[in-house]
Amino acid sequence: MMREVTTKMTTKTKKKISFKSLFLDKKNIVTFVLTLVLIAGFVGFGIKVVNQRADISRMEIQKQEIALKVEQQEQENKELQAVLDNENKDDYIEQKAREKGYVKSDEIVFYDISASE
Repeated sequence: MMREVTTKMTTKTKKKISFKSLFLDKKNIVTFVLTLVLIAGFVGFGIKVVNQRADISRMEIQKQEIALKVEQQEQENKELQAVLDNENKDDYIEQKAREKGYVKSDEIVFYDISASE
């Protein structure tokens, strides 16, 4: 009886498993499908993590740019508030108007056409 058991064990271990024979058993099919689903899930998760990391990096750069713009705007607001609080706001208004090309009604404007050529 002992010989029979060893013979059966050796014949079981000597069986070659082919790819086709894997799908003949329902348990093997379920295992194979679950393995594929898990692999696909891990790959999808990895891709999502990489995409989110890229989005985070892009948004951090945008955050820095916006913070710089906010800082510049706050500085400009402080300068304008200082002008409003100053007694010489008429001088400031006149300076800004002249920068935009405005003149007083009683002034004579001369244009230098030789410099434009």
